[in-house]
Amino acid sequence: MTYLALYREWRPRTFGEIIGQEHITRTLKNAVESGRTGHAYLFCGTRGTGKTTTAKVLAKALNCAGREGPEPCNRCESCKSINEGLSVDVIEIDAASNRGIDEIRDLREKIKFAPTMGNSRVYIIDEVHMLTNEAFNALLKTLEEPPRHAVLILATTEPHKVPLTILSRCQRFDFRRILPADMIKRLKEVAAGAGLEVEEEALRLIARAAEGGLRDALSILDQGAAFGGMKITAGDVHNILGTVRIDALNRMAGHLAGRETGPALRLVAELTGEGKDLRLFAREMAGYLRALLLEKISPHAAAEEAWGEPAQVAGMAAKFSKEGLVRAVEIMAEAEQNMKWSAMPAIVLELALVRACSAGGLSDTESLSARLAAVEEKLNSLAGVEVKTPAKPAAAPDRKHQEAPRPREQGLAIEQTGPQDNEISLEKVRQAWFDLMDIMRRERLPLYHNYAKAQPLALKGRSLTVGFPASDVLGREMAERADNKKYLEGLLGRLLQGKWQITFKNYQDKTEPTEQEPAARDAVVEVKRRFGGEEIILDDEEQGTLF
Repeated sequence: MTYLALYREWRPRTFGEIIGQEHITRTLKNAVESGRTGHAYLFCGTRGTGKTTTAKVLAKALNCAGREGPEPCNRCESCKSINEGLSVDVIEIDAASNRGIDEIRDLREKIKFAPTMGNSRVYIIDEVHMLTNEAFNALLKTLEEPPRHAVLILATTEPHKVPLTILSRCQRFDFRRILPADMIKRLKEVAAGAGLEVEEEALRLIARAAEGGLRDALSILDQGAAFGGMKITAGDVHNILGTVRIDALNRMAGHLAGRETGPALRLVAELTGEGKDLRLFAREMAGYLRALLLEKISPHAAAEEAWGEPAQVAGMAAKFSKEGLVRAVEIMAEAEQNMKWSAMPAIVLELALVRACSAGGLSDTESLSARLAAVEEKLNSLAGVEVKTPAKPAAAPDRKHQEAPRPREQGLAIEQTGPQDNEISLEKVRQAWFDLMDIMRRERLPLYHNYAKAQPLALKGRSLTVGFPASDVLGREMAERADNKKYLEGLLGRLLQGKWQITFKNYQDKTEPTEQEPAARDAVVEVKRRFGGEEIILDDEEQGTLF
């Protein structure tokens, strides 16, 4: 006997055997039992979720001669012929290859014939969204007023492509993706029935790779049996799918949490040497980080994602902050998309990992402690003295005899209070400008292209002048629009804190002087104050004699 694929051999034959679609099977069972079935149904959902299977079970229930209740008996001649695909009362049409008006005209002629064995003549039109507009129009009248014995079941993965005139004439059922837990349970039943021994980790890998489609999962299980014999291991599944092991994902997540850029890049080189698909690794990494984020937000929420042992996932999630995970997921998802179009996907992935490590993944407590330590160190360096806690409270000085501080002492006192708003330099703004443009590229890509030639020119307090080349007048005018200007000021505030005001101008060339001179002048004054000496200003000819 010819071997039958697992997904065909174990296709559900009753409503009760269909998993993950209880909201649909319950409705159809009630309709069959009460005799209130419709004449047109639209089954929507992703691949492998049971659309065609449910249509065949419904066809059997409508034509079953020995039915007791809503379930077909699977013993009568009608049920047997439908199970074997030989029934003349159940006609399957592939709309992807029979999509023209002539095929629909043929259907309209044949639908008039009465059923030969059962009570209904059922037409199952798969991938109905592939029909042409003319074919849809030809189907309208038949779909609205079919013969009393006819039932049409339309199945599609893309319901948005079906005309509204068709949708309004059908009862619509949306099939859900099957949850990993339900899928693993079904895979165990099939494996036991087929005499297969499958590792628990292998079942989790299959369920995750199937992405909610049971048919895909059974196909992978079938391929695993052909690859590894009657015992299927997690390694077999990795070899079939080309995916990386969960320990590699854990290692990479640990490097991101510890900001270990070097080890992260070495792991990429290791995966490249093993011949792994780096884009698939980026996708898996984004999914794993998403599972950690779910675990961070709601403990045990990631259990349904089948990303390894729950305790292991929880332990890794504890190493990250929520903000760090959000940023890491964004970076990896963006990298996976960019790798699709890149001729050098390895470089795209490596740059993404460098950014992810820079974003940091310290836990909330550790991050706060590190930031406090950095602030304390900076304050101590500005003050120039080590801050010591006095053993006894100092006696309050007599205000009557307290001398007012001299101007120079007042200046030192101000310096020791820490950085102020006006200490933000133009150089710091220019460094932040790269991060600002990176955020803009992700959030508002058209505006990013408009600011591509812009650069900070001058800074006075919290007022920044942004320059465009003289040839880019349109870019400056677009930037001056109220909504665009407000967005840019908000971005700058997010990066450098505070409320900013931005003005725009066009400059003639890149050598136009900016307002760095006042800052440089202040540096000269500070050097003279600290070290003494006399300032000597040379003209151009005198400067030339020094070299």
